[in-house]
Amino acid sequence: MNSLSLRARTLGTALIVLLVFVPLLALTLERAFSQSLLDATHEQLRLQNLGLISEFDLSDGVINMPQQLFNDALNLPDSGTVAFIAMHMLPAWQSSSAAGWAEPPTLNLPPVGGEMFQRVSLPAGDYFQFSYTASFEDQNMLFPVTFHILKNAQLFDNQLAEFRTRLWSWLGVIVALLIIVLLASLGAALRPVARLTEQVGEIEQGERKRLAGHYPPELETLKTNLNQLLDSQQHQRSRYRNSLSDLAHALKTPLAVLSGTDNLPDAAKAPIEQIKQQINRQLKRAVASRDAIMHEGFTVADSCNKLVNAMDKVHANKQLSLHLDVDEDARFFGDLTDFSELLGNLLDNACKAASQQVQLTVKNQHGLLVQVEDDGPGIGEEQREWLLQRGVRLDTYQEGHGIGMAIVNDLVLAYGGELSIGTSRWQGACFTLKFNHPQG
Repeated sequence: MNSLSLRARTLGTALIVLLVFVPLLALTLERAFSQSLLDATHEQLRLQNLGLISEFDLSDGVINMPQQLFNDALNLPDSGTVAFIAMHMLPAWQSSSAAGWAEPPTLNLPPVGGEMFQRVSLPAGDYFQFSYTASFEDQNMLFPVTFHILKNAQLFDNQLAEFRTRLWSWLGVIVALLIIVLLASLGAALRPVARLTEQVGEIEQGERKRLAGHYPPELETLKTNLNQLLDSQQHQRSRYRNSLSDLAHALKTPLAVLSGTDNLPDAAKAPIEQIKQQINRQLKRAVASRDAIMHEGFTVADSCNKLVNAMDKVHANKQLSLHLDVDEDARFFGDLTDFSELLGNLLDNACKAASQQVQLTVKNQHGLLVQVEDDGPGIGEEQREWLLQRGVRLDTYQEGHGIGMAIVNDLVLAYGGELSIGTSRWQGACFTLKFNHPQG
């Protein structure tokens, strides 16, 4: 989830809400329409039942009904609406619209003075049934008479299906419009963030020094803080460079005088040389900030070619075969001098340790990948782990790979990279450097 962009998170959340809300809305509207349609059917059948009761006449135990009823639907066969009258709980009369029925259906009877509305399944299909039972007097006796009105449920089902189709069609259109509006509004809302990200990328590439432009209040504070951080870093780096330059000049002359002293004991020469190396290494480590992404960066193909050619000349007496495989677009986001020193030390050590073959590979693989291989004696597994332990000085290792490796290790750490030791294709040593590209 943390790897998703703000746009993806917002859009995903909105889609989840729509996927939950729209079906619930559709279900609610469908149930409301179904209930409304059911209530309308109930009321319609009640009125038709009352009309049937108003035309009913009982005389001498005989039911008298007019030939043409007021409700035309009861006069037409296959109209979908039929009427039955039951007396003494037995079928006594049916409307002309029930002419196609083989026999009167068996229906539930409500008590006297009660009514019943329900959906029933009959041999002729599904029907809505409305029944009412009333008492009629004939020959000084009260007789319970039940009036049934049945209406085919097919029309109800068709109306509900049509409503459902239209409902989902319109909801689909509304959802599509909401997504379009959401994307448009999301794009407008995130445009300042995209602009800020673009400017940060330009700073990382060295194309601008500070963030510029007006931003919403939520981002304006962030812009101000980032600019203050950038200004502070630039001033700090400037002070460091000036101080280190002054320090280098201050130490250079005394060391030169001391080195040129006549009759300097041999025992003092080695410590003086170590002091020089320590000063150079610590100065290089301090100048190379881990914030290497603030450099513009450069393509390394030309530097690699020059270094390989130089090593070929320096170690010409060994007649080595130096192989080069470099991606033309491979970039190092840091200082050119630092990269040259890194790669120069690795190549020099490989040439000293190699018998015949040295391979330099530089690739773009989720960052910058640098590999230097040789066909020398190699480095054992236990020695690799020991060499890469925190606090172990790589320049204490054997002749060949040890020289200059302390500087390499310090610079790799300064640029936030990784150094690993493995086995080359010729069973010699393989040094691998990995540097992440700046995000932007």
